[in-house]
Amino acid sequence: MMPKSSFSILIPDGENLLLMHVVNCLASCSGASIHVICSERKKPMRFSRLIQSFSFYPPTDRPEDWISTINKEVEKNEIDFIMPIGESGIQKIITYQHLILDARNKLVLLPSLQEFDTALDKGLLSQHLLSYGLPGPLSVVVSTTSDLEKVDQLTFPVISKPAIGFGGGEHIHVFKDRTACKTFFSQNGILCKQIIQEYIEGFDIDCSILSKEGVILASTIQKGNSWAKNKFQPANGLKFLDEPRLYKVVKVLVESLNWSGIAHIDLRYDTKDGQFKVIEINPRYWLSVEASLIAGVNFPQLHCLASKGELFKKPGYTHVDFLSLEGLKQKIREKKHILFRWKFIVNHTPMRFVLKDPMPILYRSISMRLKNWAK
Repeated sequence: MMPKSSFSILIPDGENLLLMHVVNCLASCSGASIHVICSERKKPMRFSRLIQSFSFYPPTDRPEDWISTINKEVEKNEIDFIMPIGESGIQKIITYQHLILDARNKLVLLPSLQEFDTALDKGLLSQHLLSYGLPGPLSVVVSTTSDLEKVDQLTFPVISKPAIGFGGGEHIHVFKDRTACKTFFSQNGILCKQIIQEYIEGFDIDCSILSKEGVILASTIQKGNSWAKNKFQPANGLKFLDEPRLYKVVKVLVESLNWSGIAHIDLRYDTKDGQFKVIEINPRYWLSVEASLIAGVNFPQLHCLASKGELFKKPGYTHVDFLSLEGLKQKIREKKHILFRWKFIVNHTPMRFVLKDPMPILYRSISMRLKNWAK
């Protein structure tokens, strides 16, 4: 539990789509005062009743100006914790933390820049896994069409994806043979540095963690059980479970990185050799952070606790099923009687958060309808 006295949190990258999910978790803490800096004036979350102050500042190409804004808001609102939530915000905070006033006491736990870059870049992560003997798919990094010869080292089928950035299933392709792979990139070019990996026959399973100097303080393991049409996108439905063998892999990975802060680790179970293999690390908050809260682990709350050196017992979690709002809509289309299972909806979906703070969702829905009408 957080201390009973009030505490204030500044999220400096409020334009990130993760904002609503992290705010919902923080607002579940007694005494939390949430403040947001955002570079988008019309962000729906500015209407949230859970946010104490929402400050718009035009986007800037100068990180120093952004840090200056953070210092200004910290002083004005007597901020206790500065909590960046997205990859870009976290990376800039780590890089320029020497410019933040009283950074040692104000910043939540964060990894070093080297650790962060290793986690963020799938190519660097692949090398790290090899160095520490951790299980992962055999991979090559391709930056130009001349690099395509590297795929001859791999056994097909393979999967390609950007080494850094994107997400949400964008620009991911599976190739059954060398000819298909080389032809695709020769004809379409290479958008950015790509990692091409041997495709693992099996299933995806994830582990969310909070750690300090390589020691895991809190974790949840979840497996997707419902998807949209694109299975490379985040799952619409999750099942929380225990998997000791997966946890052992994650534990060694976190130790090897000496990781501090939060992360969401994507793994895949290989049906051929029975191993859980590390695919990538998302060194930021994640879309299903509310699901972890419903299961019993409030990562943003514990992040604040750990950042102040507070000791707490590693929390357990229930093996709950969870549906995102998209997953709920999909389930209702399939089985309309779900509408009458109100207890299920409140306890297994984000609907409890929508009811507590409906304005951002309503604003976004109305805005989208108006845009579609204008077309």
